[in-house]
Amino acid sequence: MISLDWKERLKLDTADFITRKIPQGDYDIDIVYNAYPKRVDNKVPSEVIVFVAKTLAGKIARNADNYFNFYDYLWHKKGENGRLVFAYLMQKITKRNPELFLDYLKKILANCDDVTDINLVLNKAVTPLFKKEEKKYIDILFKWLKIDNHHLHKSIINLFTKIAKNDPSLLKYIFKKMEQEWMHPNEHTVRDNTLFLKAIYKIDPEFYFSIYDNYKGSR
Repeated sequence: MISLDWKERLKLDTADFITRKIPQGDYDIDIVYNAYPKRVDNKVPSEVIVFVAKTLAGKIARNADNYFNFYDYLWHKKGENGRLVFAYLMQKITKRNPELFLDYLKKILANCDDVTDINLVLNKAVTPLFKKEEKKYIDILFKWLKIDNHHLHKSIINLFTKIAKNDPSLLKYIFKKMEQEWMHPNEHTVRDNTLFLKAIYKIDPEFYFSIYDNYKGSR
């Protein structure tokens, strides 16, 4: 639990970082949260990093498109804590301008080989978008499955599974999108469909067996 005094200190230091450091190209945000004296397993508590990230996001959200160099630096240069800050920044910013920042996140995740980091960004920045326009963003993520990155594919299929569990009406919609790729199978589509078919069995066994009945004579 962060004390009120430290919350005020972190807010002031974050504001100072935005005003004085970022314009000079000094993106070492850890100077803010490293000031916090307590450690958990010799690390800054994650709640402190998240608090700083959310404070930062609230202050730059209106002009978020001015800070791409900063975002790149967080993701590529500041390790685990930097990627945590990045994810919470994107959570706030992507809601305000989904088109611009989903395109940016696509480029970032296309070159990521860590499923944990991919899941973090998808869960924080992309999943909230599904609350309003599910099919629109399902369609966008299907385009991301064209990227040659099996780590990203796995995370997207897991996200589709979560969406289908929460809203079974979307299960058949997602499957139909998958099914369209069966006419031109490749290594990626076979693996992706296998993962999702296993998920379908757990969510709706009856639907799963209807798929089998439909294709058993040809596949």
